[in-house]
Amino acid sequence: MKKKKILVAGGSGLLGSNITRLLVNSKANVISSFNSKFHNKKKKYFKKFNFLDIKDCIKATKNKDIVYIVVVKGSGILNLKKNFFENNLNNIEMRINLLEACKINKVKNIIWVSSSTVYQPLNKPIKEKDIDLNIKPYKIYSGVGSTYRYLENIFMYYLESLNMNIKIIRTSSIYGPFDNFDTNTSHVVPALIKKALSKKKYLEVLGDPSVTRDFVYAEDLAKACIILSNHKFKGIVNFSSGNSLTIKQLAKKIIKVLKIKKEIKFVSKSKSSAKYRVLDNFKFNKLFKNFKRTNLEDGLHKTIRWYLNHEKQKF
Repeated sequence: MKKKKILVAGGSGLLGSNITRLLVNSKANVISSFNSKFHNKKKKYFKKFNFLDIKDCIKATKNKDIVYIVVVKGSGILNLKKNFFENNLNNIEMRINLLEACKINKVKNIIWVSSSTVYQPLNKPIKEKDIDLNIKPYKIYSGVGSTYRYLENIFMYYLESLNMNIKIIRTSSIYGPFDNFDTNTSHVVPALIKKALSKKKYLEVLGDPSVTRDFVYAEDLAKACIILSNHKFKGIVNFSSGNSLTIKQLAKKIIKVLKIKKEIKFVSKSKSSAKYRVLDNFKFNKLFKNFKRTNLEDGLHKTIRWYLNHEKQKF
């Protein structure tokens, strides 16, 4: 990686921050984009780009050997419908602009992180080949899932028709250091951590306690992106933790890790997300037999420690 010129598009987000940190620590020649924030301790690795402008995308990808496309404008489940049009349009435009810029600049290796929301409802871990485009995604993910399906088709067109080296990673719910802990826009793990640390007597959890997910530690996904960028594989692959659990079990884990006593109270079942969304990792595990994932308790420990001390933490 030291000899390669790398762009992390979306480098100040949750996944992008973890990819950038790993690359910086390995002495790679990396530039990471930021929109409204960057990590001050490593300022020289960050540069501001506007990926809604194709000219900026061409500038950002020029002379790059590897481009990680992890830029996203998103929010938690309560905000899926709010500002959907603007967020959706921006997400489509940024990804396609970057993809076209990579084509123009003849980038040798492109890694794009897609989403498990592309899949139709299924009550067991789903494989890449099991996607059925004749069945809509879960209703609550209808908009975002359909968007990712469309984008995957575009990326696959560039791969198959233009012979570009593209890897697409479908992943599940991501958490970890550099996560978004904003009360209004955070996803489930940071939201529950923040609530559990509050002075309230109860830990209030939105939705159905039996909703099931496999939560992905961000650094694990970052490592998966990096090793895939050095592999001959092209196409689509799932990546997740490999261990599913219910939201109730997740809430209990967070309470256990924090070593606190707090009763869990489930509220607003109508705001619940899809009942079951779990990925089958067989394809990735076959490619990388020795890949080690972070168990949930360790991942939660690290995430909580980062949240409590993030201003003092080194990037």
